[in-house]
Amino acid sequence: MKTIVALLAVTGVTLAPLLRDTNSRAAANRAMKAYAKHDYSSAVKDFAAGRVAPSPLRDFDLGTAQIAAGFPEAGAATVTRSMRDTNLREPALVNRGNAALSSKAYDYAIRDYAAALRLQPGDAAAKRNLEIALQKKAQQEQQKKSDAAGGKQNPQPQPSPSPPSSGQPQPKGNPDRDALLRSVQQQEQEELARMRAQRAVKGHVGW
Repeated sequence: MKTIVALLAVTGVTLAPLLRDTNSRAAANRAMKAYAKHDYSSAVKDFAAGRVAPSPLRDFDLGTAQIAAGFPEAGAATVTRSMRDTNLREPALVNRGNAALSSKAYDYAIRDYAAALRLQPGDAAAKRNLEIALQKKAQQEQQKKSDAAGGKQNPQPQPSPSPPSSGQPQPKGNPDRDALLRSVQQQEQEELARMRAQRAVKGHVGW
């Protein structure tokens, strides 16, 4: 939670004011006050309760609150819907990048920050967060290389099979157990074949 709050503070992006009819305005004000007090769960409830009129602004604010409340994938999906308003696209990209960064999905974060900077090259917060994402990705890749090198240099010793003792009877396989294992293996193979045959689902939001 502390990480995502800090990231949102870096962006300098605030919740967009939602001023519709009286009921929507009151609900939006409650949600924005809750967000300002770091009561993100209450902010999410007020934005999502249906009292705030649906709009790109509402999606932007709800998604931002979801990200801050610790639901980065849900927040990213909601913020994405706000991008139908071109005025919200750049801050929405930054907030979605923050969600990816908090989830260690560095490729997605880099993509969104770069897209935001193409729209607004002077966004200092997006530049800073892009640098953080690039640094984190480099560290992640270096760690993977180190782990791989360590595994090759220090292979785990394999126990040598013990020779059967002369004169001692060897245990026989359990026919029922062996048949069950064969059945499970066959089911696993069939499931893998079915999964390979399926086409990948497109349009998934998340990482």
